[in-house]
Amino acid sequence: MNAHTLKALLWMVFGSAIMIALIITMNLRERGKDQANSEKQTKMQVAQKAKPKTQAAPKPKPKPKPKKRLTQAPMPNLGSSLAGVDLGIPEFAMGNMMDSGESLLGDISKDMTMTESTVDSVPRAAVRAPLEYPKAAKRKGITGYVLFNLLIGKDGNVIRTKILESQPQDIFDDVATASIKQWKFEPAMYKNQPVKVWAKQKISFKFQ
Repeated sequence: MNAHTLKALLWMVFGSAIMIALIITMNLRERGKDQANSEKQTKMQVAQKAKPKTQAAPKPKPKPKPKKRLTQAPMPNLGSSLAGVDLGIPEFAMGNMMDSGESLLGDISKDMTMTESTVDSVPRAAVRAPLEYPKAAKRKGITGYVLFNLLIGKDGNVIRTKILESQPQDIFDDVATASIKQWKFEPAMYKNQPVKVWAKQKISFKFQ
């Protein structure tokens, strides 16, 4: 082998070494870039995957306490257990009413006050007291009347008087009231029994 051929071989080996070194260097650079890119992507993924800070959940409102239902007291039994109980009022002593053998309604009906339209027969005047014509009215020739509403008892006596109408007013009222209080009536009858009754009676004042 001559010197010229040996020199060529050396240059080829040297050039190959340089090429290999350049390739290795380029590969290292590429790997470095890839690694850097990979680290960036990893950091981005980690950043994306990082969970956001969760806000503290609001505390639940306390449930309102259920209102207690007011239980109604049982109604007292007002049946026969009250029989014979004295309530402290003579008129309402239950024992007295039960012992009487008559119902309260029956007692009331015995003393009930009726009207002319509800009785079987209305009261009729049996005895009329003398009636004095007022002198001033007689002198002036005044005539008129007084209409009464009378409460007549079972015995036919007048218990109460009430003037419903008078004409002229206040001329004959006093004289007529004094007279009619002394009248005697046949009592009103209901179911063959005398009863108290409100009845109308008119007294007229006129010249004969």
